[in-house]
Order: sequence, then C-alpha cells, then structure tokens
Amino acid sequence: MHISLQELDEVALMDRSEEKYIISIAWLGDISNKLSTDYNILEIANERQFKYDNLYFDTPENICLEDHIRGRKNRFKVRIRSYSNSKISFVEVKSRNVYGRSQKMRIQRTSEQWDSPFTIKEKEFLSNCMPFAAQLKPVLYSSYSRYTIANIAKGERITFDTNIEYKTLTGETFKPLDGLAVVELKQGATDRRSPLNKIFSERTDRRSPLGRTIRISKYILGRLHTNNNLSARAYLENMRKICRRKHTLNKKK
Repeated sequence: MHISLQELDEVALMDRSEEKYIISIAWLGDISNKLSTDYNILEIANERQFKYDNLYFDTPENICLEDHIRGRKNRFKVRIRSYSNSKISFVEVKSRNVYGRSQKMRIQRTSEQWDSPFTIKEKEFLSNCMPFAAQLKPVLYSSYSRYTIANIAKGERITFDTNIEYKTLTGETFKPLDGLAVVELKQGATDRRSPLNKIFSERTDRRSPLGRTIRISKYILGRLHTNNNLSARAYLENMRKICRRKHTLNKKK
C-alpha cells in the first residue's frame, strides 16, 4: 500500500527521536518486504524513489561539526534541501536538545536556484533559530536517493537512503558508502519494539556496524571524508568499521 505526501504530513515528526543504521544495499528488498505489512510507502505522481540535494553550512571555526563530534547536548545542523522531483526547496535547521530529541525547523525557499545565497527573510529565520547564524558559510554538497515508509498510527517513519554522494565546493566527489544504505528510524515517542529492530536482530548476516544503531550522521561522514584536515576523534572507530565492512562486501561482488 502507498500513502500520499499529505498523509505523510500527519507524521511530519518535526520533534522526534532518531536512530540511524547502515546496511548492505543487498538487504533492502528483504527488509522492505517484511515491513510492508505494518508500513505504507510514500508515492507521489507514481514515483516512490526521490532524489534529495543538500547544501550544508557551518562557521569558519566549524562550530556545527565540532559540537557533533564532541557530543554536545545542544547542537545544530544547517542545510538547504532540495526535493529534486518536485523542485521544492527549504532552508532547514536541525537541533538536538539535552533530552536527545531532534527538532527540525524550516522555511520554504522562493529563489529560482535551489542553492542560491540566503535571502534577508531566510537570514532572519536562521537568526531566530540559532546563535551564530551570521557566521554561516556553505561547506559541502550531498545527494542521495530516498524512499520513505510510514505507520501513521504509530507515529513512525523509516527512510532508506542509497547512492549517497558528496561534493566539495570545488567539485570533487566522494562516495564513502558505495554498496551501503543509510536507514533512519524516526519516532514521535521512542519505542524500542519497532518492527525494524526485530528484523535487524533476526538477521544471521548481521555484522557490526551493519544493522546496528550507529552514532554518525551523513553530514559528519561527508565532512570527514572530504577534508583530511578535520579530526574524526569520537567517530574514528565507526568510520573504520564502515570502511572494513564496505571492503568486505565489495570483495564478495
């Protein structure tokens, strides 16, 4: 079964708990089939797979990046996100509070070019959301394909991201997750009994870090892979595990 964008808005989850997982792309079909009895897939104009383009921002001192790496309780992520299929884009601010919940605030763009400089109205929006908005500069592009499933009654949605690519401001491209997918479980109220967790726990080919919750975001992963001058610190072991698992999967092809 599928749901419309309007129905999905019933579980917009602008204030939510989040869990991230990295899996092999080869798992996607089996996981999607098992979840289909409890979740409906987003469909717009007969399409179920959608391309997302993002432009991330940070300060010259990398406040956003450093706060994430250090695990600061109050931290921010700033981006322009373009939904390529619909040609709609937003300026978005994601924050994480002391309770570990993520909150998303956004304003729709009216600019003809999705990644054009912030307008006066957008700068005012950012200033109302965070303390260092005036220092923000673009730092990284990313793109990926996503499909989304949701259980409206449970207040839960799950996203599956593939073909993840990063591009620097000078045009260099990186694909550190080639052969892997990022899965995000987003819930209004945290529920460890989600069917997704049960499916992962029952997989006999589950090997760390695949199918286990992982403390790393696509933004952090992209920044660290595209700039060797940045220190991974707390993320270093997760990055090593991802690289080892990707290498093992690619050898089996």
